[in-house]
Amino acid sequence: RPEVILENGLLKRVIRIEPNAATVSLENQVSGESLIRGVKPEAVVELNGKRFEVGGLEGQPNYAFLRPEWEGQLKARPAAFRYVGHQVGAPQERMAWKRARHHAPGVQWPPRGVALRLDFEAPASLVSEPSLRGLRVSVHYELYDGIPCYSKWMTVSNGTASAVTLNRFSSEVLAAVERVSEVDELSVGLMPPNFHVETDMSFGGMTAAGANRRSYRWLPDPEFHSQVNYEKKTPCLLDVGPDLGPNQVVAPGTTFETYRAWILPHDSTDRERCGLAVRRMMRTVAPWVTENPLMMHVVSSHGPTVTNAIDQCAATGFEMLILSFGSGFDMENGRPETLQKAKAFSAYAQSRGVEIGSYSLLASRSVGGGNDVVLPPGLKPVFGNSPCLQSQWGTNYFRRLYEFHRQSGFTLLEHDGSYPGDPCASTNHPGHRRWEDSRWNQWVEIRDFYRWCRGEGFYL
Repeated sequence: RPEVILENGLLKRVIRIEPNAATVSLENQVSGESLIRGVKPEAVVELNGKRFEVGGLEGQPNYAFLRPEWEGQLKARPAAFRYVGHQVGAPQERMAWKRARHHAPGVQWPPRGVALRLDFEAPASLVSEPSLRGLRVSVHYELYDGIPCYSKWMTVSNGTASAVTLNRFSSEVLAAVERVSEVDELSVGLMPPNFHVETDMSFGGMTAAGANRRSYRWLPDPEFHSQVNYEKKTPCLLDVGPDLGPNQVVAPGTTFETYRAWILPHDSTDRERCGLAVRRMMRTVAPWVTENPLMMHVVSSHGPTVTNAIDQCAATGFEMLILSFGSGFDMENGRPETLQKAKAFSAYAQSRGVEIGSYSLLASRSVGGGNDVVLPPGLKPVFGNSPCLQSQWGTNYFRRLYEFHRQSGFTLLEHDGSYPGDPCASTNHPGHRRWEDSRWNQWVEIRDFYRWCRGEGFYL
């Protein structure tokens, strides 16, 4: 059979590549459990207001299960982007990580495993549209050694002569086997399939499900007609994509990259085993979480108080000192005397073998001057108040953070609030055009800053 197989002894994904590319099997190799019950597109994109499936096959007679003998009968969807080739490799760094702290020296970055890229182009029936001729959508996969977890994302490369707007996307559409089958009782909450899903577009929550609620969702499958639930609302279709935007303009000759999702199918309902699997996943795909320095908070920026706290850290084994909330230290003000004070603190801390950093409040405050997020009537920011990161204030704020950390010697940032995910309807902010692109652009701003911090060895 014409197919590509990703497997690591724990998880196996089979992608049929004729007459189009589509996942026809996802299997837990330890238990033998089939994790999917149907064929879906490998991705979905909305370009210039038109929806297109990327890959996929049609003709499956029943979406309760997928039999191998059906595969040869499936046909390519006429208007779907067609598979044109693939490339196999190894996982690459998605961001630089300077290992300034060695609490877990055995961690591997980038993680070991296998990577796959599938390339798709518009079918002959659609290439008459100038906006699609020369446009390529690539679907990326990574499967990691020693853990039943895969990552998936997309890139859109514009080889046309004009700009293309990517209004929306779904980087994973997975017809998973339902976890429970109930006739009704939807009001008490059906459980979705036993998968742990993380994305790097997460904010505004203190649990994985809460923080990622805007970047993926479990939906009913409209093709699953034989399900038990009479309203056909069983949550068994995984859709990974933002619930707003990104509404990004992809200029000719450029490539747009989506955020990444990491999908970990559990092989048990045991809470401890599932928790151990999630921790193993995080140590694999984000090994900087193994940094666990011992910190002391000081609520003063008075010189003798700070130096005394540094001495206490050195004497008792604390590795870091934070000029914390309430210290009065303001790294945002851009004043030369603030920078000189910071340099003196960091020089003394380094002489005692202690790292030092400070606090900054990002969200949950109002900055005024037309720089706060603008929401429709009846809606409030997640934290009650919040500035727009793509306002002029936001531009100045991040510029000052970069400048301060490049010059001060501080290697720790306590970022309070972070970005909570508030979109913004303002049309006067320089960093976004309107509501539809505002969340994406704000996320990119803070993503790039945090990645820079990791690359420089700063602790967040």
